[in-house]
Amino acid sequence: MKIRQRSSSFYFLSELLFVILCFALGSVLCVRLFALASARHHLALDQNQALRLAQPLAEQLRTHSDTPLTTLWPQQCEPEACLWQSDESGKLQENGVYQIEIERSVHNEEKAAVLRVVRVKDGRILVEIGPITGGGKS
Repeated sequence: MKIRQRSSSFYFLSELLFVILCFALGSVLCVRLFALASARHHLALDQNQALRLAQPLAEQLRTHSDTPLTTLWPQQCEPEACLWQSDESGKLQENGVYQIEIERSVHNEEKAAVLRVVRVKDGRILVEIGPITGGGKS
């Protein structure tokens, strides 16, 4: 019986295929990590903007805890809840990027409010501040 020796080109090609496979797997991993980092970056930007929108409203709620919401923000406000939409600059508009929700509640004669900023496109809560109670400026 005659045994054939494999040529050196077979070993070279198999090693080359192994290197290409490793490179392909590494590139897939890098692309996925880049996409994840990009998504987290955009989420952080949205959370920053939502916090900028929520901070003045939370301060106003804290200082004017006895004032009805309809006198603070007359747009689409009901006696115990308020809802409107805002774009990136904070201007109120009909179809905004952020939806701002304020809910008021009374527990044992103490008034409190919860403020949420929700991203409109996917309904994700970006910032939730609450309970906000009065007692700021006299």
